[in-house]
Amino acid sequence: MPRVKNPLKILYLDIETTPHEGSFWNLFPKYIPIGMLKRPTEVLCWAARWEGDRVTHFRRNTDTDCVRRIHELLDEADAVVHYNGKSFDIKHLNREFAKAGLTPPSPYAQIDLLSAVRQNFKLASNKLDYVCRYFGLGNKVAHTGIELWFDCMDGDERAWKLMERYNKRDVLLLPKLYKLLLPWIKAHPNAALATACNKPTCSTCGSTSVQARGTYRTKAGLYQRYQCQGCGTWLRGRKQKEPTSENVLTRAN
Repeated sequence: MPRVKNPLKILYLDIETTPHEGSFWNLFPKYIPIGMLKRPTEVLCWAARWEGDRVTHFRRNTDTDCVRRIHELLDEADAVVHYNGKSFDIKHLNREFAKAGLTPPSPYAQIDLLSAVRQNFKLASNKLDYVCRYFGLGNKVAHTGIELWFDCMDGDERAWKLMERYNKRDVLLLPKLYKLLLPWIKAHPNAALATACNKPTCSTCGSTSVQARGTYRTKAGLYQRYQCQGCGTWLRGRKQKEPTSENVLTRAN
């Protein structure tokens, strides 16, 4: 299928965070009281990249513009693509914004690829590295484990270079996975609204290369069915092909 430039301004995003720091009486606590918490988690670094751009932005928490810069990028975005970002990345960033005295960025749609993987496929693992390897899209950067995070927190520059590669690689994997999953994403923001076109337009990728493919039947009526030749998404027309007969009853609940 031909590639189509999505009219939405899409930002690919991935963050890394520090672990909580505290003191413990033993290695198997049932819970950790707040009083034992010395330092809560914070954003360690982030990487972001615009759709169609070759530049991958990166900031670490020692940079003075770390929080403000990602706030600016989110403020520009129509949609943000991430992996488990709804429950992790975005909430961590929102906390940092509030702490820095920033108001929320302008509203943007969230496209969480982890949700799309879970909804559509039964894989051995839903981890980003496994999913990308399985579909032949590449792999994450190998690293030294939790020690890499500790070394970065201690200011080790060699560790920071590896962390930057690791963080940026995730953002390079996201566009590949996004394009593969595009026709499977059910709650994708409507790209057709961002176009000024009178032709039938794919609501997923904004392509006008759509092909009539049979009909789509609901309880209420019959609709023309289409498939986008740009991304593969199945679509349906808005108008019924045949009006529902008055003697056809539907459930009231």
